[in-house]
Amino acid sequence: MRALFCEQWCHYQDLRYTELESPPLRPGCVKIAVHYATVSFGQMLVVAGKYQRKPPLPFVPGTEVAGIVVAVADDVSGFAPGDRVAAGLDWGGYAQEAIATVETTWHVPDSVELSAAVSVPLTYGTAHAALHWRAGLQPGQTVLVYGAAGGVGLAAVEVARAAGAKVIAVAGSPERVALAQARGAQLGLVHGDADLGRRIKALNGGRPVDVVFDPVGGALFDEALRCVAPEGKILVIGFASGSVPQIPANLLLVKNIDVIGFNFGLYLGWGLTDERKHFAARLKSMMATLMEQVASGVLAPTSSTCFALERYVDAFDAVANRQTLGRALLKVTA
Repeated sequence: MRALFCEQWCHYQDLRYTELESPPLRPGCVKIAVHYATVSFGQMLVVAGKYQRKPPLPFVPGTEVAGIVVAVADDVSGFAPGDRVAAGLDWGGYAQEAIATVETTWHVPDSVELSAAVSVPLTYGTAHAALHWRAGLQPGQTVLVYGAAGGVGLAAVEVARAAGAKVIAVAGSPERVALAQARGAQLGLVHGDADLGRRIKALNGGRPVDVVFDPVGGALFDEALRCVAPEGKILVIGFASGSVPQIPANLLLVKNIDVIGFNFGLYLGWGLTDERKHFAARLKSMMATLMEQVASGVLAPTSSTCFALERYVDAFDAVANRQTLGRALLKVTA
């Protein structure tokens, strides 16, 4: 099979596009003919050895895929060859065939294109679980979303709007703000100017926000502290800015706010201990809900960038340069 191969920690440009043996099927797993895989900032960190979880070298990167089941282990039920599925992988997604555990593989309805379904497991899963499981989002609350036209940011806009929240989108250009508003954000602005927190409150009629969804970090996190309401919540999703903020505990005390760390990998078995079996039922229910919302049009996974697997450098470049709208994709198998 054709695959991207990471032989040592490296820049994504140094990955090798090569021929490898198909991975062996393991107990408790399915083998998937991968049609699409997502490309993200997180995968850049993985291949560079800078992610909090390091696969054993050498390995095939890629953790979010959609495709067709081609083989099922003897101890697996509920899946059969020919099933359309999406999956969250430990690694291995940037290849024509990949192995996924049954706990992190989910059926895709016939009415949902695989190019849309590929963003459901990790991208929409992160947004939904963070907002609902960790922040306890309620209808009528105001949600501020940073990076609102990126992969997980745009998903958060849609998930929050579907939950009946008022959404304020912050992104890096008018075009990106416009996309977030087309996906349901009622208000939006471009970041970059000074005093963003004050501008957000002014845009919101002088009122602070209830929940902040922050996959960016850096200086934007500091602005979130300025515009979040008492008893509000800031969800720490990631650090796409490259800067990890330092949190002043005295402000948390004075403002009566929560800063909530969120690592979706915990539910997929990527924690210090493998908890995927413990969370399998909850994940299955959530994924069924998300797939139904995609099928009905409530959620509309977006990708402005889709490259063939051999053009992986172009795909990663587009993500690194913030040229993508929604989630960037690699098309692996026709």
